[in-house]
Amino acid sequence: MDIQKIQQYLVEHRLDGWLMADFHARNNVAVDMLRLPGMITRRSFYFIPSMGEPIALVNIIEKSKFEGVPGKVIPYQGYLQLESELERILQGCNRIAMEYSSMGRLPYIGLVDYGTLELVKSFDVDIVSSADIVANFLARLSPEQIAAHRIAANNVIEIKDSAFGFIKEQLTAGKTITEYDVARFVLDQFEKYDMETHDSPICGVNGNAGNPHYEPKAEKSAVINKGDLILLDLWGKLKHPDGVYADITWMAYAGTADEMPAQYRSLFGIVAEARDAAVAYLREHIGNRPVFGADVDDACRKVIADAGYGEYFTHRTGHSITGEGHGPGPNIDNLETEDTRKLQKGHLFSIEPGIYMADVGFRTEINVLIGHDGVEITTLPLQTEIVALF
Repeated sequence: MDIQKIQQYLVEHRLDGWLMADFHARNNVAVDMLRLPGMITRRSFYFIPSMGEPIALVNIIEKSKFEGVPGKVIPYQGYLQLESELERILQGCNRIAMEYSSMGRLPYIGLVDYGTLELVKSFDVDIVSSADIVANFLARLSPEQIAAHRIAANNVIEIKDSAFGFIKEQLTAGKTITEYDVARFVLDQFEKYDMETHDSPICGVNGNAGNPHYEPKAEKSAVINKGDLILLDLWGKLKHPDGVYADITWMAYAGTADEMPAQYRSLFGIVAEARDAAVAYLREHIGNRPVFGADVDDACRKVIADAGYGEYFTHRTGHSITGEGHGPGPNIDNLETEDTRKLQKGHLFSIEPGIYMADVGFRTEINVLIGHDGVEITTLPLQTEIVALF
């Protein structure tokens, strides 16, 4: 945590400070920024003023947990002393940032309870959202992280190809293969590539591909047959401190190109066009003006809506990616939430439009990096048509 850079940011944005309030490690932003060890069960506040020394206000029982954080540590006993000390710390402040989301529109950053906000406001302090501060200091990748992501991106593309080859091999040999078998194959490949993941990959055929968060289980998994449409979504990162996820979705058809239904080609073409519209929007506007995740979602979603399938695109266009599969940076979203966090250099995220129906579903997913040279797709090649396995 670079206090000097944070304070420079606060001055530039006319903020008197950034106050991180936590209880029971519920504010993951505070826990991640301060790298707090072990179990945290009492209320704490960490204040970074625009000028001067940071201050940690912590319960005397947990004082040792904060020994490594920059600045001064003030221990308290009881809520009355807590409130008195907090008022003193914030004396002279007019406008500070906290993990708060106006109208609850961005719940990823709405991590402080209303009562705590009331307490701070009672000191005649205005509160603004820390959303852009968090995106700036927790979600921008370092050069080392970008390098690790590039390796992961190359690996997941290779593993995807191997998985499709595995399906073809099993079907050609007349063997039974299930969605779960494919998911297990991918997990085994992750081990071979010295990678890890936080959840099982998704392999869904036909109607299961129409469930965005379908997860095949050993006890409930569809058999893959010739003529089936297959969705494969896999994500993983290197087993390394700088490991950053790569997350892709590809579609395949267990048959020949001639046997593939025309509807499949048409619907996949729409989601691919929507994906490309999102990237085109980014490339046109990044560097010229502030671009928000909500803007990109609108550009992508419009293509699917104009084609008559808007009601079947039921989730956000994309999510932040860091060392976590779903990171703390801007999401590409103006559906589930209104993400008005500015996309900045070093931000990595997915673009993954979909069309989901009862009997079939389609999705394409890529990863996009805002780099020093502009907008980069890191998970090339792009899928332009459904892969025919035979």
